[in-house]
Formats: sequence, C-alpha cells, structure tokens
Amino acid sequence: MIEADEYDTAYFDKGPKMWHYLPDTAIVNNIEFDHADIYRDEEAYNFAFARFINLVPKNGVVVAGWDSPIVRELTPKSPAPVESFGYGDDSLRPTNGQPHWHARDVEFDEDGTRFRAFRSDKEWGRVDTPLAGAFSVRNVLAVIAAAESVKADRDGVREGLRTFSSVKRRMEVRGEVRGVTVIDDFAHHPTAIRETIDAVRQKYKGRRIVAVYEPRSYTAQRREFQDEYAKAFRGADEIVFASLYRPDRYTKETALDLQLLVRELAASGKGAKELKNADAIVLDLTPRLKERDVVLIMSNGGFGGIHQKMLDALGSR
Repeated sequence: MIEADEYDTAYFDKGPKMWHYLPDTAIVNNIEFDHADIYRDEEAYNFAFARFINLVPKNGVVVAGWDSPIVRELTPKSPAPVESFGYGDDSLRPTNGQPHWHARDVEFDEDGTRFRAFRSDKEWGRVDTPLAGAFSVRNVLAVIAAAESVKADRDGVREGLRTFSSVKRRMEVRGEVRGVTVIDDFAHHPTAIRETIDAVRQKYKGRRIVAVYEPRSYTAQRREFQDEYAKAFRGADEIVFASLYRPDRYTKETALDLQLLVRELAASGKGAKELKNADAIVLDLTPRLKERDVVLIMSNGGFGGIHQKMLDALGSR
C-alpha cells in the first residue's frame, strides 16, 4: 500500500508523485485545492487527480469518497469500476445517488468509534476502531471497500481495524498532565482543521477544546483560505494562532490576515489571539489551562517543540 502524493516529484520533475504509480486499487477520499506553490489554480490541481484516476486499469477498482463534490465529478470518468463510500446512510446525492458503502449507528467516545458498515442494504459487519471522528469512519469504509475488492479475509480486516492505533501526528496524544490532554496533529488545510476539531469534540465530549495553530505551509499562509479558516476554527472553544512562519514570502495583499481571523472569531463568541511563537503561546496559555481541557496543536512542522514545552510547563506549574 502506498499513499498517493500530489506534490511534485523532484526539482527536475514537477509532475505529482502519484503519476508514477500504476495502482490496481486506488482510494480517492477527498479532493480540494492545496499546494499553491505547485499548482497554478484549482483546475490544474483537479487535472492531476483526474489523470491519476485514469491510471487505474479496467480490471482494477477506484474507491471514491462520495462526500467530496470533485471526487463525484471525476471518478465516473474512470475506466475502472467505482466503489463509492460516504459517512452516513442518509446522505443522498441528488444527481449521483447514494454511496455504495456507508455507516450506520455510529458511536464516538474516548475509547474509540463503533459502527455498522453496509454496502447498499447489505451489512458487511460491525466495526470497532480506536480511531476518532467522521473522517476516520470514511477512511475505514474506504479500507473495507478496497479490502473487499481484493477478497481479503473479513475477520482479518475487522481485527486489523480494531488494533490499528493510527500513525504519528494524526490526533496523537502526546501526554496528559494535571488532567490536561495535549494532542498533536498534522492538519493545516481548512477542511482538515475543521474535521480534526470535530473529531476531538466527538471523542472528548463535554470537554473544553483549545485549538493552537501554526500557519506554516505555503498554502496555509496565503489569503486564499481566509474565509475557510474563519469557519474551520469555530468548533473550538478557544483558538491561539502562531504568527506566519515565513511572512517574508507574502505581501499584505497575498498573506493570510491573522488579526482579521482573530476579530472574526471573537465576534462569534470565541476566545482568540495571535502570539509570536511556541514559547509565547506556552507562556500565555499554560497558566489558564484547567483539568479536563484538551489542547489540540496543529502544524505541518515541528512548531518549535511546543508539545513537550507545554507538557513540561504543566508539570512544573
């Protein structure tokens, strides 16, 4: 299994890495514009995925995330048969129909997620996974669909899902000190941020969620996602932004306006602020944290070692 990567291959090959793969089975979960340093616009970005989908042969399978409008647009053009999946059993698509694979009776708690997986009206089986959030339910459905396409043993698939504890930097609990849980996540695209905050909310019901975010990637620091970021962070109770990682790359017109984000979130009743870096955030936030708070730290970089610094500061408080 290989994770398909739409980023460029090398300095001498600006095409995406995924064009070099020849998959028999491809999972295409969600397509939204990203990597503005590589792709000139959304049309070019979507073309990269259209070409990747076209690489799957007629005797292969494309497993398609039906909750993504662009995936629904592109995958029907695939030469391979398409197995679609979506989060719920009532997510009817007016023009594309209901996804083949869906989940019913979804339950979230701090131990994980449980649901019943269906293909159309036929139940595949019950799923118990330590993963959290609606996006994890989609991922699991995609894995089940892919496994069925190669006739994998169902009991083995269920056991693999039950014991899979995810990967580093995906809702990774870095520690808990004085009842405060510190989580590390790689999220930086607005959709990933929104889904991750929602997943933390579903997993840690009734607890205060503090989102800490470092705008670090090229796209994350650009103005294109200004409005989407304002929406993405509304699921948190408090939001703390680090300043732009490389402000020298942008002008006032092209850079993400963090102070505008802070004002918009404050206007919606959220506590929000911008602080310079990891050290400033730890110094400001740690004294205000209380038992049962959940601190969700999001960055696609090291973020100045903020995770351990915060745990150490909580321990010496």
